[in-house]
Amino acid sequence: MKYLLFFLLLFSNLYGHYYVQNYISEDHINFKEALYDEYKDKQLKEFTIKFKIDLNELRNQIDYLTIISDKNSLVFSDIKYEIINELIVVKLDKNQKNEFLFKYIYDKPKRAEFRWNIISSFEYNYLLKYEGVLYGVSYGIIFCAFLYYLIIFFSTKMRCFLYYSLMQFFVLLSLIGFVYFSFQAYPNSTAQAIVDICETLSFLFTLLFAQSILNTKEKMPKIHKFINFFIFLNILDVIAIFFYKYSILYEYLPFYVGFLVPAFAGFIAILKGDKYAIIYTIGWLVVSIFIYIAEDWQITPISGIYVIHIGAPLESLIFSFALGYMLKVLVKEKNEKEKLLIHQSKLASMGEMINNIAHQWRQPLTHLGFINMNLQLAYEDNPIDKKYLNEKIEESNAQLDFMSKTIDNFRDFYKTNKQKEFFYISNAVKKALDIMEPIFENNKIDFEFKVVKDKQINAYENEYSQVILNILTNAKDAIISRNIKNPKIKIEINIKNNLSITSIFDNAGGIEEKYLNFIFEPYFTTKQTGSGIGLYMSKMIIESHFKGNILVTNKQNGVAFSIEV
Repeated sequence: MKYLLFFLLLFSNLYGHYYVQNYISEDHINFKEALYDEYKDKQLKEFTIKFKIDLNELRNQIDYLTIISDKNSLVFSDIKYEIINELIVVKLDKNQKNEFLFKYIYDKPKRAEFRWNIISSFEYNYLLKYEGVLYGVSYGIIFCAFLYYLIIFFSTKMRCFLYYSLMQFFVLLSLIGFVYFSFQAYPNSTAQAIVDICETLSFLFTLLFAQSILNTKEKMPKIHKFINFFIFLNILDVIAIFFYKYSILYEYLPFYVGFLVPAFAGFIAILKGDKYAIIYTIGWLVVSIFIYIAEDWQITPISGIYVIHIGAPLESLIFSFALGYMLKVLVKEKNEKEKLLIHQSKLASMGEMINNIAHQWRQPLTHLGFINMNLQLAYEDNPIDKKYLNEKIEESNAQLDFMSKTIDNFRDFYKTNKQKEFFYISNAVKKALDIMEPIFENNKIDFEFKVVKDKQINAYENEYSQVILNILTNAKDAIISRNIKNPKIKIEINIKNNLSITSIFDNAGGIEEKYLNFIFEPYFTTKQTGSGIGLYMSKMIIESHFKGNILVTNKQNGVAFSIEV
């Protein structure tokens, strides 16, 4: 690409506007054709550029000649001109002279700084004077796309958003580089290399984005390998730029081909039934067309640099629409998944509740059975004494009251509160302990509840209790399954940095390190009969409804959960 940008910006006039010829003279008398190869390294103290205009070919059209040069060294010109955006602008029409001169004298010999182009009257009237606005809008759209989808990546961890964001970033740098060169007479090799690297990286991340968004690895393995080949070429090209100072790949491969590759992959995806690939394919085709137009200046009266600054933000808008729609679908799927998990969690909680009720009712039911048996035996032996009967009735009522209280506790615990309420953390923990305490006693698990410093918050009390119950249930299950001797569970409530911290410790041996980072993932469980949604829902509740954190670490002989709200 060493000369591609130069020809695109410098000598597009030689092919698109054949009625203009320019010549150079080093003695201001004898002129010859100005050739880039001859003067790219030649040092001159002074020179004169002569333009010849074929007015017959120009006919009735009006064009404008734009010149980039060292204006401070311009000592003579025999034609009227104006300065717009640091450019010398000369109007070309049928009334113009067919020859005119520009004479330059430098303080010391240097490379001749002179570049010219022909623009249409449309470009002169509507773009040249307002190109700053065009560039600003273009950069603003692309930068917003870069920043927005970078943030989306950090939120979703989906690589397609990262690739798209980086693609936009390097496209932005490339466009800025194009504008920089548009005000330079000759490209600087180092600056050219930097821009070439940005261009190649933009193509590289375009290909990676195509692979990710189309899921070519699973759905189209052959296309995946095809794109991998071009990714490999782009990586080699980046390395080569560091040595040769220009892009070798895109010296020979047209720019628009870089976007036709993902467009081809998108077309194949459409044929395979991927309706979402339609928008991406349209986006890649649009960019390919704009780049093709920019490289072939005979198609449009607008300069390539303006075409690129229109096409690039248009591509950003198209892809932003497509990715925005995909985000909407993802959010919908996530909400449906969460609803399913919540439903499954409720079913699991209901099963746990029934199991706990059955466990707590077992002892009073047994007691009631003994009371009935005693009454039967007493009746068979002797007439029942009224005092004895009253004692047994009171004893039965006590057991029935206990069973009724158990139902009330569970009903209150699992009751859904739609409104926030003020409650103390210790009360929410105590609710969970009221349910778990009989189970701890039955399994001879020693438990300790300590309130160092309590805090009142405005939230959903039952949801906090549900989180505590989930953690206590897991601790109990681990202790029982591992046959822990002298089992112990400790709960402590404290306040640090204005945060309420509820810490739950056990001595069940802890969690294997390889599983520690996965315990909050949905459906992850190490239990044979576990659902894997309890801790996931606990994390969701604390983070979403309490704006807090739930942490887990291995301690000596056990694990420690910390809930910060």
